[in-house]
Amino acid sequence: MSHSSRISKTIDNLSADKQTLLELSNKLHSTLDLDSLITLLKLDITPILNLDDMLYQTPENTDSIDPKGRHLISYQLVLQKKNLGEIALIRRTRFNDKEQQFIEKILVALLSPLNNALEYQHAMKLALHDPLTGVFNRFAMDSMVSREIDLSQRNNTPLAMLAIDIDFFKRVNDNYGHAYGDAVLKQMTKCVKECTRTSDAMFRYGGEEFNLLLNNTDLSGAQELAERIRQHIETTACEHEGQSTHITVSIGISILNDDDNQASFFKRADNGLYQAKKNGRNQVVNSKK
Repeated sequence: MSHSSRISKTIDNLSADKQTLLELSNKLHSTLDLDSLITLLKLDITPILNLDDMLYQTPENTDSIDPKGRHLISYQLVLQKKNLGEIALIRRTRFNDKEQQFIEKILVALLSPLNNALEYQHAMKLALHDPLTGVFNRFAMDSMVSREIDLSQRNNTPLAMLAIDIDFFKRVNDNYGHAYGDAVLKQMTKCVKECTRTSDAMFRYGGEEFNLLLNNTDLSGAQELAERIRQHIETTACEHEGQSTHITVSIGISILNDDDNQASFFKRADNGLYQAKKNGRNQVVNSKK
């Protein structure tokens, strides 16, 4: 998309007439990507207002914006009583009344496309995430693993996968009920996340089986992490509505080979998981084939 068309106003003649607002609104409605939307607005109004920066925070982000000694004007964005987040404009000099009026008119044009972008972002998150545990789902796994394999083989960096399965999970459901089983799945997911980096991607492959994709991780690192996860889960009680129990997991490891594709990479992790269960469960196995 070309960014050549700008709001044709200057600091000396700040006004947001209907035509300007219509043009801006049409431009902002051209994308559903949140970052692109904010960038479009920032590119248009930064030269007009001589901004040092423009920051946007989603409704979920409660961190305060620090202007670092500069002047800041911020707005809570609301559309039909729906919170759309906060936007802040920062520069070295104060904003006068005329500039504030201009900003407020401009931000009105942002509300509808921003709402659309947030709803799209939410829909995409639902499409790619498991609704119970919040981790990525199998659909997301297919595309993300393929991309990471390509990057790893192109850059000659290690890549590892863990296949994790809860031992005797059917007994949990049979003894305590499915609501308790759901609580166990969420607790197990929490334990894994407490052991991993933000760059590690966790997927719910199906039922009680999960996969963990570890970039820049060799065999030694994968084994160390897998054992840390196993021990953390084993020693953490799962509690739900007054009931408490401990679970264990079996984990298979696969390290990406030069000739691997997605299927062979995943198959070795799954084979390692199968071998861990066959050997008695609650253990980690690295599969070489």
